[in-house]
Amino acid sequence: MITDILDLGEKTSLSGQVVVVGSGIAGSEVAIHLSRNGREVILLESGRGPFDPSIQALNNVNFTGKPHRKLDPDADYHRFLPPELRGTSRLRQFGGTSNIWTGKWKYLEPSQFGGRDWIPNSDWPIDFDDLLPYYNSAAKDYGFGDLQAESMRPEIKEFRSKLAEHGLRLSSFYWEEKPTRTAIRFGEEMRHSENLHVVLGASATELRLDDSRQRVKAVVCRSLEGKEITVEGDEIILAMGALETARLLLSSDRQIPGGIGNAHDLVGRFYTDHLKHHTGKLWPGQLSQKYAREMQFKQKPRFCVCFSIDEATQREQKLLEHALYLKPLYEKSMEIVPGRPTAQDNYGLVVAYRVNLAFEHVPHKESRLTLGTERDTLGQRKLDVNWCFTEQDRESLPKIVEILTRRVEESGLGTIEFGSELPNIENMTDAAHQMGTTRMASRPEDGVVNTNCCVFGTDNLYVAGSAIFPTGPSYSPTFTILALARRLGQHLLQKTPTKVVQLSK
Repeated sequence: MITDILDLGEKTSLSGQVVVVGSGIAGSEVAIHLSRNGREVILLESGRGPFDPSIQALNNVNFTGKPHRKLDPDADYHRFLPPELRGTSRLRQFGGTSNIWTGKWKYLEPSQFGGRDWIPNSDWPIDFDDLLPYYNSAAKDYGFGDLQAESMRPEIKEFRSKLAEHGLRLSSFYWEEKPTRTAIRFGEEMRHSENLHVVLGASATELRLDDSRQRVKAVVCRSLEGKEITVEGDEIILAMGALETARLLLSSDRQIPGGIGNAHDLVGRFYTDHLKHHTGKLWPGQLSQKYAREMQFKQKPRFCVCFSIDEATQREQKLLEHALYLKPLYEKSMEIVPGRPTAQDNYGLVVAYRVNLAFEHVPHKESRLTLGTERDTLGQRKLDVNWCFTEQDRESLPKIVEILTRRVEESGLGTIEFGSELPNIENMTDAAHQMGTTRMASRPEDGVVNTNCCVFGTDNLYVAGSAIFPTGPSYSPTFTILALARRLGQHLLQKTPTKVVQLSK
């Protein structure tokens, strides 16, 4: 069932078997997976059905490093969204940030798990094979196309081979016709489920530990209207995104100074996003003319391609991971330039391609979140976000731009033009891919959660979502978020028996 915190009346507590905080893709996936398998789940969401600016304001942070994009009705980002949602990167609403997501699904590459010796702190304590069953089962259940089969399609194999001759790598992703919105995908099931109780308007403000200080006994939730409840559970899962998950752990410091899971001062550290540049153009060459249909973005659902420098060159030149996305620009939206070649795909005459570039950056301790002195309307300390970069980032980025631009032209894909200013850290934005603040590791000295996503130093507190990513190499993290959430759900199914939800005064 779905209720609002205000509908609980005089009730001040809930108890259940599993408590999930956050209704985005990670939280909804694990909550639905567990409830379908007989576990009694309480799903807590700060937002409500309609967008509420006063609730959204609880996300406000102070940027002490490079700032992120902001809510802006006139923003170029998310033009398909209502004006009040454009430009934001995180959303407090039923369904979470899935409500503003564009619907691209892409694996992490196997080589991106093992650690790259030229990039500090780049090792994942799990590998691609650990996630592959969950990638595959999620793709089947959500109705994605088969990315492995797509990679073996003759046209893609041929295209990939021609690019490889020039030191370029091609990879594919699946683009949904309508992006997954968890409130839509699972809304009816949540309303009628006997095992799942969704509570809206309930902002998590504190985690309370038992006397051992190794188990979370309850999640304290408050609403802007002044209602407060405690929600008890045998297992607690935080699926609030990289910023709010770290904030809740740091804020829960009354029983453990410095916050829960922070014995080694790692909560909030290693914060990463992707740097994004989207103002360049590519003028078609012979190769893009030949494979224009493979480079098509419409009509969805469909497979699409993106490009990068090959792994051998990345290793040799000590480059960071990156992705080049080329969006067709058709004659109906821009004029044909005399003397310049065009390309023809199934949708129309392509005059040029918009160049979207995305870059990972080195995960390092000083890129971090800390609690500031300013407080929000619930009295909670706001985050200070120091999104910052290393000398390796500043050296790698221009090398990538130079090599990628040159090889794209040499391959016949086309000629890239950036105008008067090449991409650099200062003129790029974030990509709304917050990651790494509670990174996964094999030991507590290196991270915040273990390989089962359990917070070190606790027995029953878990994190789902990109907060646990040690690195963010792939531009589209959502498929890996989903696979990890499903993997966590399976782990908890093997761990916990069933129990009935009880409501008490």
